[in-house]
Amino acid sequence: MKDYSHYLDYLQDDLEESEQREPRTKARRSKPEVVEPTAQVETRKEGFNPSFSSSFHERDWILTYLSGFYEDQLITDVLRQVKGGKEANVYCCAAHPSTGMDLIAAKVYRPRMFRNLRNDVLYRQGRDILDDGGNRGRREFLAMKKKTGFGQNLRHTSWLMNEFQTMELLYAAGADLPKPVAHNDNAILMSYMGDERWPAPTLNSVRLDKEEAQPLFERLLHNVDLMLAAGRVHGDLSAHNILYWEGEVRIIDFPQAVDPLVNPNALDLLARDVERLCQYFARYNIVSAPAELTAEIWSRHIPT
Repeated sequence: MKDYSHYLDYLQDDLEESEQREPRTKARRSKPEVVEPTAQVETRKEGFNPSFSSSFHERDWILTYLSGFYEDQLITDVLRQVKGGKEANVYCCAAHPSTGMDLIAAKVYRPRMFRNLRNDVLYRQGRDILDDGGNRGRREFLAMKKKTGFGQNLRHTSWLMNEFQTMELLYAAGADLPKPVAHNDNAILMSYMGDERWPAPTLNSVRLDKEEAQPLFERLLHNVDLMLAAGRVHGDLSAHNILYWEGEVRIIDFPQAVDPLVNPNALDLLARDVERLCQYFARYNIVSAPAELTAEIWSRHIPT
């Protein structure tokens, strides 16, 4: 049976945006207006012909947001989807030889993901507002404050840029996360974990060998410590956003990461990250004290 979830999501996004711009008494936009850009994208991106078999609208999405990476000789093909969700889809791509990789992951956000993020003010406090070039300014701040269309789009871009810049910072610091490769205004390329047939599963879906649980717990706590030393708290860390492959782990999903020196919620977010790790590893009979661990890590890097 054909999957129409992406198609319905596009129509819902389009309808909601249309209703925000126009009175309800006006007629809804017709379907041809919704699908018209696809033909234009197909014409404009003739060299990019992904082998991944997808729905009509998902292909439009892929062509729109990943063709630039093809043109920049970073990817040569989109092989399959490895994760789909309300926030983003992740695709396994064939990497261009110039990258030195065989496979590369492309994370493509849904256009309304960051607009609908719950409690986003918890993470945005003290954060710079960034455009897709990583720049900030008063015009951008005012647009977001007034919630204009430009401001809403900028809010989306700013969340994505925060994720990419955080990944660059933490990867350079030696944290266990995918290597960030490139980005545009709606997608991030990063190193892939897994093989062409199977992506790395998330830690919550893995049954660890007894002898590897303790070292992995210590390794992940080391990563929490290292990230704080580099000036970041993940803010949503759990076994659901840690990849596991052949004894190694990679932490993913950083859009909500915060700077502990400017975000007043950073200590609470750190405590939640540590507690979730402790809760997961408790199933392997690893006894820990999350409050004490949090206090120790925090005091080591943040001046009182």
